[in-house]
Amino acid sequence: MAGRSDGRDRGVLSRADRTYLRGEAGLSSVQAERNARARIRNRVYDALLDFEVLVEHLSDRDRELVFGKRVSEEGTAAFDALISTVALLYDGIERTDLDFETVLREGINLAEASDDRAATVELDVTFHALDADHLREKLDRGESLSLTEIAYLYESDEVGRDELAEYFDASRSPDLDDGRVQSKVTDY
Repeated sequence: MAGRSDGRDRGVLSRADRTYLRGEAGLSSVQAERNARARIRNRVYDALLDFEVLVEHLSDRDRELVFGKRVSEEGTAAFDALISTVALLYDGIERTDLDFETVLREGINLAEASDDRAATVELDVTFHALDADHLREKLDRGESLSLTEIAYLYESDEVGRDELAEYFDASRSPDLDDGRVQSKVTDY
């Protein structure tokens, strides 16, 4: 979401917090920076605690207005935000002694319980290094790439924009070079 106009209201972060974290503005002293970082950490933790209140008390109508209406209308910006939300939670859970699959399973079942049902959740994660040559080979074999893999190629010095455009129908995304790869590649 870098480069996007920041005319939106405060969420977990204030406009000043977002500007600071993006590196678009500095703070006046080392102590001011420490205070800002501590304030942001506290807000992130408090926001995590607020999700329990939201799950238990946010009405179905309000959920529909947020997710069914606003998220659907925002398209790729909302898609990017949802991916980033899951990425932050995944990374955060990996830094604890909790198991992500257990948290995911319990979260899905908590959501499904409101419809009087349960779900079987299986997560299979296989790790591999991101490497331009390996990703080129996948494309040459006609395999699809994840958004992260495409973004990696886009940012890589080993793959030119022209070469990357050859793999994708550039006419479907004429502004491929605007830096918001995740938003653009959803159509590929």
